[in-house]
Parts: sequence; C-alpha cells; structure tokens
Amino acid sequence: MIQGNYNSIAFFRKYFHIPAGQKLAWALIRETVQGKSEIRLGLVFCQHPHVYLDVAMRRFFTVLDVNGAGVTREVYPAQRHLCKGVFRFVADNGSCREFPKNYIRDIYFTSVYSSEIFVQRLY
Repeated sequence: MIQGNYNSIAFFRKYFHIPAGQKLAWALIRETVQGKSEIRLGLVFCQHPHVYLDVAMRRFFTVLDVNGAGVTREVYPAQRHLCKGVFRFVADNGSCREFPKNYIRDIYFTSVYSSEIFVQRLY
C-alpha cells in the first residue's frame, strides 16, 4: 500500500508512476457541460499545461472545447493554503475552492491493495 501524505504532489507522482522530470502543480479545473459549471481539484503538468489529472476521477484529461456539444474544460494553476483544517485552492483567475484535509485520502485510501483491507470496514 502506498503510505505517506495523501495531500502531497509526491503521493500522486508515486500513485500514477509520474516521472520526476514531469513538473506538477495544483490546479482548479472548470468543467462546463451544457452551461453548467463545476470547479474540480486537479494537478497540471507544467511543461504540458493542456494535460491534467482530475483528483476525484483518478484519471488524466486534456483541456477541451467542443463547439456545438457544449463541453469545455479549462485548467488554472492554483496556490494551496491550509486554513483551519481545510485546504483552500486559489487560482490566478479568481477561482477558489475549499476541500477538507482528508478529501484526497478518502478517495484514494481504499483504491490500493493492502492486506489491511480484510480487517477494515470499507464504505
């Protein structure tokens, strides 16, 4: 099982086997589908800013603008700040989103095999 700080870029680098030469940064992703927007947490590849990792969906995406289909994805590198047990991500464009400190751990903790899963309650 991958141990350590789930709230670190190093965790994602190890979990997804991302080489050390690929610089990563926290990002907020604005995904709009048929006029409805959602801001999601992600990691962007700094040398390839059109490619990002969606933290909650656990997969890679590219920036997208499909005319006629009403689907767009925009990536904004963001600064992360810890405030009262909550991580606050603020992008240069003014977008802001807060996530509880255990947000990433809750998503990834049970997705990696460990013998501990047989003695734990998994929700």
